[in-house]
Amino acid sequence: IQDRATHWLQSYGCETKSAKDTAACFTKYLPPGVTPQHEYNDNSAEFNKAMTDMQFRHDTCTPHRPQTNGIAERAVRRVKEGTACALAQSGLNAMLWWREAMMCFCLLFCILDTQLNGKTPYEMRFGQKFDGPIIPLGAQVEYKPTSKKDIDLLPKFGEKTLPGIFLGYPQDAGGKWTGDLFIAGFHQFEEAQHV
Repeated sequence: IQDRATHWLQSYGCETKSAKDTAACFTKYLPPGVTPQHEYNDNSAEFNKAMTDMQFRHDTCTPHRPQTNGIAERAVRRVKEGTACALAQSGLNAMLWWREAMMCFCLLFCILDTQLNGKTPYEMRFGQKFDGPIIPLGAQVEYKPTSKKDIDLLPKFGEKTLPGIFLGYPQDAGGKWTGDLFIAGFHQFEEAQHV
């Protein structure tokens, strides 16, 4: 989903191609209380039903004429290529982490890609610069554990952090960063290998 006014780009993995799942993704994409002025889609049945059910004004591209849907097709291509690149560079298994990679790529694109007006999509959407750390997907990071299971892994003496892998930025409805980081501890990867 891409907002043409701010260039905000977000992608969500759906379990099915149903109108219900499509509407749920739009609900995540839109900030609370916001209704789009106009929605344009590829004329798929699930998008049309979801937009009608949500009472959004919408138009569709012309069937069998891809040039009438070029902006959306380019956004899809950018998400696919960026996600594939992020996964390849991270060394993470694409079968397990594609959703995290897709969301991480989209948010990184929105906080790093400066537009012609000198602002990023994040700044245009939320009226402020992104103030979090810029971390590549799959980077090794140290984190302060919060779960009892992770806290029990800490040594009695020494560092009070554990090594982990950065997997993304949790977001509120509408895409704003929550301030948290999604990190999987190394021990979680080791446990998964022994299953």
